This record gives sequence, C-alpha cells and structure tokens, in this order.
Amino acid sequence: MNPRTPSMTERVARAIAAAMGEEDWRPFVTAARAAVTAMREPTPDMLEAALPDSPDWGYLPDDWRAMIDHVAGEKVFPAAFNS
Repeated sequence: MNPRTPSMTERVARAIAAAMGEEDWRPFVTAARAAVTAMREPTPDMLEAALPDSPDWGYLPDDWRAMIDHVAGEKVFPAAFNS
C-alpha cells in the first residue's frame, strides 16, 4: 500500500469520527474494524448487484470475504500501537 494512501480501516474510522462530530479519528479504529467485520458475509442483494442475473456467483463470496479479512487485519498505527 502506498504510504500516503490511508488504509480502509482508517477511512472508516475517519467517517465514523466525522459522523460523530469528532476531529480525532483514532479512538474510532475499534468501531471501524467492527463495522468492516460486520460486512464479512455478503448479502444476496450485494452479490446480485455485482453479477446481475447470474445464476452462479462463483468465487465472488470468497473474494469478498478475503477482502474484508484483509481490511480487518490492517495495521493502522505504527507497530507499537497495533498489539
């Protein structure tokens, strides 16, 4: 990942902070991980939106879970803060 590109976890934490009227996003990292993890299982509507009218979604659900698992495991802060 490009060091200037915020992780998805950071993006979600920043969005939560903004919605709560807070400037500091760092206290919302745990909530961001929880929000991302809650989306681990794609709904049939999500799969249908990705592959409309397809009788078989193939590996799409597995691909989605792999992406969510990656985001849930992202390191957001320097190593000392990720334990």
